[in-house]
Order: sequence, then structure tokens, then C-alpha cells
Amino acid sequence: MRKTAAITTLGCKLNQYDSERLREQLMRRGYDIVDFDAVADLYVVNSCTVTAKSDRDARRLARQGKRRNPAAFVVLTGCYAEVAPEKLAEIPEIDLVLGNTEKESLASHVPPGSDLVAADEDRDPHGERLIESFAGHTRAFVKVQEGCDAHCAYCIIPQARGASRSVAPVDAVEQVERLVAAGHPEIVLIGVHLGWYGRDIPEEYVDLEELTRWLCEVPGLGRVRFSSIEPCEVSEGIIDLVVRHPKVCRHLHVPLQSGSDAVLAAMGRPYDTAHYGDLVQRVRKACPAAGIGADVMVGFPGETDAHFEATRSFLEALPLSYLHVFAYSPRPGTRAAEMPDQVRPDLKRTRSRVLTNLSARKRLEFAERSVGETVDVVVEEPLDEEGFLIGMSDNYLRVRFQAPPELRGRTVRVRLTAADPHSVTGCLV
Repeated sequence: MRKTAAITTLGCKLNQYDSERLREQLMRRGYDIVDFDAVADLYVVNSCTVTAKSDRDARRLARQGKRRNPAAFVVLTGCYAEVAPEKLAEIPEIDLVLGNTEKESLASHVPPGSDLVAADEDRDPHGERLIESFAGHTRAFVKVQEGCDAHCAYCIIPQARGASRSVAPVDAVEQVERLVAAGHPEIVLIGVHLGWYGRDIPEEYVDLEELTRWLCEVPGLGRVRFSSIEPCEVSEGIIDLVVRHPKVCRHLHVPLQSGSDAVLAAMGRPYDTAHYGDLVQRVRKACPAAGIGADVMVGFPGETDAHFEATRSFLEALPLSYLHVFAYSPRPGTRAAEMPDQVRPDLKRTRSRVLTNLSARKRLEFAERSVGETVDVVVEEPLDEEGFLIGMSDNYLRVRFQAPPELRGRTVRVRLTAADPHSVTGCLV
């Protein structure tokens, strides 16, 4: 009799990709995959540890699984498991803790899901490094880089995911080939420090630009998108791809973190606002229709009202399309956790609201400027009972339009006719 497994994912796109690999591992092990809110024989929590809230969520979800089925085997893996294994091992509801370095072997640590597990389950020479599809997603993620050597003052990720390392180009190409064959119309390239791709494999050195050009040659590929690239790694070649290559999305997400040079220096970020502002202006000038986003952190230790106002005014003046706003969360083991002048939680909330409102205005302004254009949209899901579909344009606009539901999973042309704070409405061409 086959057993059931449920997986839930917290955090970043890398965790989502890793969870897909875990799902396919468990299916080969004989498990049927069910929703996490169902009764299952095995629960897997793939955790994040970027904030204290993500830690709490991981513990809560593990306990929920055990409550649903007290006889279930509960596994907590991912970044939280990597940095705090002893603490998690003390939680009685968790049966197994596997860090990031061990999660690849999950299937060998859990009971078989069936008495009839295929003897040749590992016949693929790539083992469990590649996935066959990205279940539940129209746009598929491909992890081409892992880890980080930057050691920014606030960040726990180097401890959680280790040093920077790249996927071999041949494996990256084959992974994209498999996902294109599975019918995914868009590939999103992901990594902890995506712009460092290839630096650790100098004997066959291929940088991110060259790898992307190779991937664009994969037969049947619809389009490819960069997830997030640090300001110092957005080369002229990357800009040229975004602006001119027909298969590369007109979209860049470039983390900023602060618009104060003093705060950037305290964070250990290797650029200043002049460099960042020049980069954004050059991209906008080269491609006025490009979507350009930024990560911004509020409440870093020592951030004064004047520092925050410098950030707000800097962002106000930049031609960005949207912001991802985060409040600083102390992470034990990082330099920032020991810094004086920690910012009060109420100030963090206030500053977050200010920048979230600014992001909403910029998102609406960008959408309004796009009205009248015709864009390529990957259709992701039906929106409502009125027959609206929803999808993502190549320049990162959320687009809704009326069309038959069978278009889901396809790329279509949509003329944009109206904008609101949440999406752009259009007509199928």
C-alpha cells in the first residue's frame, strides 16, 4: 500500500526549487504527494531563516503536521535546520532535522512509501539533481547557483547555504531542456548570488551572460527571466540581453537595501547610491518599458530618521517599477545582531508602511505608462468566475484578461487597456 507525503515551503525561490526536487525524490520512493493540510504519513517542512517570523512559522507547521496525524513522520529541513539543528531536535513533534547539506538524501532517511519501490529508481545518471517538471507552476525555476561569499552584516545565508558554487553549464542546459519538454513556457534563473555564476569553475569559465545565451538556444524555449542580480554584477552584457534578446524578459530585480550611503557601508554592501542610481537610469534609458524592482530593508541598526529619509527620497526619484520592502530582523551569528542602536519595532513598522505605499504608487505609475502596449503574457491561472485569466508579462506586470481557460500555460499577446493598483487589464490579441 502506498503512503502519502506532504511538503510545505517557506522562503525564497531556491527553496521552492529544492522542494520540487524533494517531491520527485519521494515519488520515486513510492509516496503519493498530498496537500500539507491533508492527513499524511510524512510531513516535510522546507524552512527559511531570514527572519524570526520564518523560524516561528517553520516550528508551527511542523507541529501542525504532527497534530493532524500523531503517527506521521515529521521532517524539518532547509535553512533553519542548517543553522539551528540542536534547537529543532529538542522539539518533540519533529522526528528528523536535515540541514541544506543533507536534504538531498531525504529519501534515504524516511521510511519507504510503498512495498514496491522500483529497484532501478536511481538509473538516471543525474540522480536527484534535476527535476522533470515544476508541479503547480506555469513558470519554472532553475537553480544555477547556490551559496554566497559576501557576508553582509545582517545576513545568515552564508551560514545556511554555504560558499558560492555554480551548477555545471551542461547540467543547467539539460535542466532547462527537461522543463521546456514538460511544457513550461518560462524559465526563471535563480541563485543566492546569481551574478556570481561561474566564478568557482574557472576551468570551463562561463559567466551568467554566456550561460543565458546558451540556454536561449534550447529548442522550444519560450522565454527566460533573471530572478535577482546584485548591483555590481549587472554587466553591460546582462543589460544588452534584457534590452535586445527576444527570449530574455525585459525585467531586472536589483537589491538596494538602503538609500543611505552610511547605512550601506554599515551593512557591508559593496556599492553606493551613486552606482545604484546610475545603473537604474541606464537600464531605464535603454529600455523604457523594462520592469525594474528593488529590495529595500528598513530598521537596520543605527538607521536614523535622516538615514530613512535619504532612502525614501532616493527611491522617490528613481524610475523603479516596484519595491520589495523588508524590516530588519536580528539573526544570531551575524555582525548586525551585535550592533548598538537597534531600531524600535514601531519605527520599523512605520517606515515599512511609508515605503510600501511608495511601492504601490510606483507600481501603478508603471502600469499606467504601459497602457496601450501589446505584451507577451504567460497565462498562469483563472482569476474568477467571469472568465478572466491572469498572467505575467515579460516586463513583470500582472495582467488580467478574458479568454478561454484552455489558454492556461500558454504564452499569448495581450493589448493593455487599463491599470489599477493591483494589475493591468487587457484584451487578447
